[in-house]
Amino acid sequence: MDVATNRKQKTLIMVLLCMGWIVNTFDRIAINIAVIPISKEFGLTETQVGLVISSFFLSYAIMQPIGGSLADRFGSRRVIMFSLVAWSLLTILTGVAWSFLSLIAFRFLFGIGEGSYPSASQVSLAETFPKQERARAKSLLLASTKIGGVIGTFVIASMISFSGWKFMFVILGFLGLILAVIYWKYFNPTGKLDVTKKTTNKKISLKEAFKIPLLWQLTVIYFGISIVSWGAAAWMPSYMVKVRNLDMISMGALSSIPSILGLISMLFSGWILDKYMVGREKYLIVFGSLIGIISMYFFIHAPSIAFVVIYGSFINMGVALALTTTLTMPLKYIHSSSIGTATGMVYLGGQLAGVIAPTLMGFMIQKFNGSYDAGFWFLIGALVVSFLVGMTVKNQTIISNEQTAEVSTNVE
Repeated sequence: MDVATNRKQKTLIMVLLCMGWIVNTFDRIAINIAVIPISKEFGLTETQVGLVISSFFLSYAIMQPIGGSLADRFGSRRVIMFSLVAWSLLTILTGVAWSFLSLIAFRFLFGIGEGSYPSASQVSLAETFPKQERARAKSLLLASTKIGGVIGTFVIASMISFSGWKFMFVILGFLGLILAVIYWKYFNPTGKLDVTKKTTNKKISLKEAFKIPLLWQLTVIYFGISIVSWGAAAWMPSYMVKVRNLDMISMGALSSIPSILGLISMLFSGWILDKYMVGREKYLIVFGSLIGIISMYFFIHAPSIAFVVIYGSFINMGVALALTTTLTMPLKYIHSSSIGTATGMVYLGGQLAGVIAPTLMGFMIQKFNGSYDAGFWFLIGALVVSFLVGMTVKNQTIISNEQTAEVSTNVE
C-alpha cells in the first residue's frame, strides 16, 4: 500500500534531510581544502595528505552496511540523530588537531560518526515516499550534496583565508549541533513501509544481500564512480591552486561552476528515471560513464582555465547522471524493509573508493614529481570499469519474502 504520509510531512522530511546532507557535505569536503594550509603547517607530503583524507573513508566505509542494518532494525530517526551529533563533535575536534597522527585519529573517528547517515537517509526516503516518487526524492538529496559542494567550497576557502583552518572546523561543528536540535524537534518519519497484505516480508541480512547479483553490480559501478568523485574532491583544489596558479577564493568560485551543472544533471536524472526509464536504468549509467571518460581525457589536455572549467563541468554532469541512477535503483527494486541493508552494501563500495582514491592519487602525484596526469588517468580507468559493468546489468526487481531475497525479471 502507499506510504501513509501527507504532502506537508513529505516536504518537511525532505527539507530536513537536504539540510543534513548540505552540512554533511560541508564537514566532509572541508578537509580537502584545509589540507593546503595544514600540509604547510605540519610539513606533510602528498602521500601523508592522502592518508589523512583516506583515514576518514576507511571508517566511513565500515559504517555504511552497519548503519543501514541498524536503520532497518530501529528506524532511521535514531540512527540519523546519533550520526549527526557524533560527526559534529568530531568536526570540532578536528579543529584542535596538533599533529599528523592526531589528524588521522580524528578523521577516522569522524568517519564512524558520519558513516551511518547515507544509508539511514535512504531508509527515511522509503519510510516517507512511495516507489514512483523515490527517484526524484533521491535526486533532491544528491542535489543537496552538490549545493553543499557549490556553497561549501567557496565558503570554506573564504573562512580559511580570513580566520584559519582551525576556527573553520569549530564553526562547522557547532552548525551541525544546531541542526541536531532541529532534527530532534521536527524530524520524525512516520510513514509505514511499502508492504503488501498478501506477503509477510522478512528483512534480508547483509549475508543475503551479498548473494544478490544486481547488488554486486551496483556496488562495483558505484565504486568506479566514487573513485572519480572522491579522487577529484580530494585533489582538485590542490590542482587548481598549485598547477593552475589560482588563489584560494578564485579556486572556490570557479569550482562552483561544474558543481552547479552536476546539480542540474542530478535533478534531471531523478525526473527522467521516474517518468521514462523504469526498467531501462542501466542505459543512463552507461551514458553517464561514457561522458565522464571522454571529458576526463580532454580535461587532462585542457589548454587554459576556461577549458578546465568546461571539461570539468561535463565530467560532473556525466558522473552525476550515472551516480543518481546507481543509488536510485535500490530504492526502486529493493523491498522497503531491507533498503538500509542493501544500500549499505552499495555505499560500502563507494566509500572503499574513498579509502583508495585520495591516497593512491597522492602517491602518484608525488612519484611523478607533482604531475597530476597519472592520477587523472587512474580516474578514467575507474569510469571504464563502471561503464563495462553497467553494460551487464539486467532489468530486475528484487523482492524480500519469507525465505530470502528473490530476483524476478518483471519490473513493478
